[in-house]
Amino acid sequence: MKNLRLWNWTLSALIAFSFFACDNEPLEGEFITDDGVEVGGFVANVNGDFFEAATIQAQLTDGTLLLSGTDASGNILTLTMSNAGECTYDLSLPSNPSSFVLSGDLANPYISLGTAGGSGVSVISSFDPDNQTITGTFSFIGVREVADGSGGTTTETVVISEGVFDMIPFDLISGSADPSPCDPGGGGGGPGLEDPDDSFYALIDGEEFVDTEFVAEEIMVGSNVVIKITATNSPGEQVQFFISPELGVGTYPFEPIFNGSNEVASFTSADGMESLTSSVGSITFTEFGFITGKLSATFSFTATDPTGGDPTVVEVTEGAFNIDYLPNSGTTDNVFTASIDGEDYVPSTIEILLSPFQGNTLVNVTTVNEETNQSVSLTFPIDITAGNHDMAPFTDLGDEIVGIFNPDIGNSILFKSSPGVFTVTSYQYNNGVIEGSFVFSAIDPLGNNPNEYQITNGSFTLTIP
Repeated sequence: MKNLRLWNWTLSALIAFSFFACDNEPLEGEFITDDGVEVGGFVANVNGDFFEAATIQAQLTDGTLLLSGTDASGNILTLTMSNAGECTYDLSLPSNPSSFVLSGDLANPYISLGTAGGSGVSVISSFDPDNQTITGTFSFIGVREVADGSGGTTTETVVISEGVFDMIPFDLISGSADPSPCDPGGGGGGPGLEDPDDSFYALIDGEEFVDTEFVAEEIMVGSNVVIKITATNSPGEQVQFFISPELGVGTYPFEPIFNGSNEVASFTSADGMESLTSSVGSITFTEFGFITGKLSATFSFTATDPTGGDPTVVEVTEGAFNIDYLPNSGTTDNVFTASIDGEDYVPSTIEILLSPFQGNTLVNVTTVNEETNQSVSLTFPIDITAGNHDMAPFTDLGDEIVGIFNPDIGNSILFKSSPGVFTVTSYQYNNGVIEGSFVFSAIDPLGNNPNEYQITNGSFTLTIP
């Protein structure tokens, strides 16, 4: 753990800052904000225990903000945010090292440095240069090296979650009190993601079907809800699909006669005299959103008269479409489930934060089951697309998907995905709703701990802020 030792001297400077910075006296009175945090307050959840700073110091030096709080027991929580402004900060980067240190072990802090296995995000939601105050949120996983009792070393982790700092006054040491601009290197959100427009393409007996109208709706067929999709061209010919809303991503065969629960495609002539259905064919959904309503598919089929009375045969080939059959769907409650070595994992808290990383924006999903003291986390790029993606144990280039399992928060190392598969079944960019699944083997990527955990049946529906 060379990185931990190299960075201990840097974090020791931050700890010293807690003792030698200009004192900020606690505010008088009980000023309570809407989220329950006192004005001037600095609080967090540390491995499930409530942390509240009794003394707080904050300094802005040439654009870098140092914020530190010490609780009544002498434990210290420190955040560093370079190019401070109303931005999101990746605490795993060397430019934003943050830490938690126990009162009885000041020389060995838990640090958020990514190369040591840490991670985290802080958000400055309000930066007031006139009154010199900051407000925001944070969470991070800190890592430190400890003796294993056998002459060697191992690592310990601490999970800092639900962190809030509210209207903290800061001292200007040098430079300007104005906030720094938000940019990919120091903060900021994701790229300008846009959902594709509805589109339809197909060849009818080798000729392009140029649609003038393409619509989707939910209809009732008996007691079944069915998605009806219709493409119409200028002469009035129609290509239609009748799809179950429970299908999901995958390939499904077409059938010739619709019974309310199967998949059928059809071609209807402009005069309506020929209504031919799919005697042979299939449809493949690469995106299928149960909440978003987004559908993306390819298809082909042979259309014939299911009664045999009309000998006409129409070949529909090279078909593809994108459509949203729930265009007014909004955000949704966050849902996350999984199995750990066959046992159900249902988190009691789900936290989603964004962090900049090498010009990209990462989505960090941290879940905690307070009853079992376990945590499952996922990190993926905000511009991820629908489909299957291999998982990795570390974020290196910014396009990796990483799963993390902590079997005993505060008393265990982090076990990371190697290998694993992360599947996005639907992602609606305009409101941040993403649906998908995951499965991975959680191991110690450094090879120090031989334990391995199987994370299976992972499923999520999340609204990315």
